[in-house]
Formats: sequence, structure tokens, C-alpha cells
Amino acid sequence: MPDAKVTPLRRRARSGYTDTAALNDIHALLTTGDPGDSALADIALVLTRAGRPMVAARDIEITTTETALGWPVACAQAGDTSVFIRQAPAGTGLLIEIAAKTAAELDALTVLVAVATIVLCILASVYPALQAARLRPVEVIRYE
Repeated sequence: MPDAKVTPLRRRARSGYTDTAALNDIHALLTTGDPGDSALADIALVLTRAGRPMVAARDIEITTTETALGWPVACAQAGDTSVFIRQAPAGTGLLIEIAAKTAAELDALTVLVAVATIVLCILASVYPALQAARLRPVEVIRYE
């Protein structure tokens, strides 16, 4: 996503044009036939009239398909990253796959997953070990 200047939200003066009216106008612009090229400019005018800034957002496309076995697969695509969600073939859980289109993004995702895995393993082993270290061996043996 390219860098964009974002105007911070600030208190706006009360006007007769409410957010609900602005949403209704935007809905009318988008649902009456083909919005056309001027729709973005018209939406900007509606937001300006309501006192709200336009903020750049990332396009996210979500689609669903089926596997050869007829199981549903959801695909969310944002920029160069795709997330596939489907049922695990060997069980009832979900299988989530993250795919990147560039080598740099794939490397970053690999490092992120590796670091998250190491941190989780350390936390899952250190906490019980600390709890066990605080116990007196005589007390533990007595109740077995």
C-alpha cells in the first residue's frame, strides 16, 4: 500500500447533515445503476459535507470456491498476500494457509511464524517448569 497522507480525525462542528444522512446518500450513489467514474468525487463531496475525511484503505477481495471433494475454500486477498481457509482433510479443524507473491514477503512471513512458534514453545515450557521449581519435593511425594 503506497504511503498516503492521513488527516487525523478531530472534533467537527455540528451541522444539519448527519452521518446517517451521509451514509444514505452514499448508499443511493452506489446502488442506483452504474456508479460511473464520478461516483468517487460525489462520495468525497458527501463526506466533506458531513465533515468526515477520506482515508485511504487497502482493497481486500474475498472469494469462495470448492475443492474437488466439494469442501468449501475461502480465499482473502489483500495486495500481494493471500490467505486460504479450508477444512483440514484429516479432521474437523481448519487449515489456514498464507501465501505471498514476492520472495521478500514470503521470507518475512516465514520469520514471523518461526518467531511466534519459538515464543509460544518457550512460554509453554517455562511456566510449568517455574511452577514445579517452586514446589518442595517432600510435599509433592507425600500426596502421590
